[in-house]
Amino acid sequence: MTTGETPSTTRRQIIRTGVAVGAGAGTAALIASPAAAAPGDAVIIGQDNNAGEAETVLVGGSSANPTLSLTGTSPMLVLAPTPEADIPQELPTGSLAVTPVGDLVIGGKAGTKAYINTSRWANRTLAVPPQRILDTRSIANYSAHIRAGGDGVTSGKLNAGRVIHLTVSNVPPAAAEKATAAYVNITVAGTVSAGFLTAYPSSISRPQTSSLNWWGPNQILSNLVEVQLGSYNGLPLSFAIHVTAAASVIVDVSGLILSDPDRGY
Repeated sequence: MTTGETPSTTRRQIIRTGVAVGAGAGTAALIASPAAAAPGDAVIIGQDNNAGEAETVLVGGSSANPTLSLTGTSPMLVLAPTPEADIPQELPTGSLAVTPVGDLVIGGKAGTKAYINTSRWANRTLAVPPQRILDTRSIANYSAHIRAGGDGVTSGKLNAGRVIHLTVSNVPPAAAEKATAAYVNITVAGTVSAGFLTAYPSSISRPQTSSLNWWGPNQILSNLVEVQLGSYNGLPLSFAIHVTAAASVIVDVSGLILSDPDRGY
């Protein structure tokens, strides 16, 4: 089997049991070990190959008949990590590298360098059907989502200086305990004076920060907040809300950050 490869510097091939297969990229980008095949030589399956700065460019192909196809049960392609400082600011469009922390770097349009993070933004953010887990104006309807602090609510308002602990354990798929953070839209209504609200993990001390601010009475304001989840008395998937001035508080969950995004969704 041969490929429609066009060598930019040299033409190299993978030899396996007498069958030639087109090499997909300059293997200097793949393996940083000493060469088993120099530029112009065949690339040897099962051995480290380093062609230096030589390149092989693949052209053509389709989804039905790809120019390069890798199959198997073990990793078919391994990219050796490259220190950030060694990755050029501008990469040829279509080129690929990987950083020591596992982020993929792709040469984008006009040589711009684009990142595909393999941790959070690429594969852990999951939008969920919006679900209300708190409305202090009818707090009895949300008891299943309250870990503690419901007694701090009177006349439909969370009182000044009080904390209420909530859980997203009833928000699929958080019940599988794969959520590490949540996107929550927090609204305050019926404010009585200037104040602010802080959302934070239940397992830490309250930080001296604000998630939502208001500056007078009778206001209705909201803010989308990403809040890390912690535990309350050993119960996971919990976060806390504190207010410095009394206000009705409404909390809607619209997304989750998952620790294991590949299973069960």
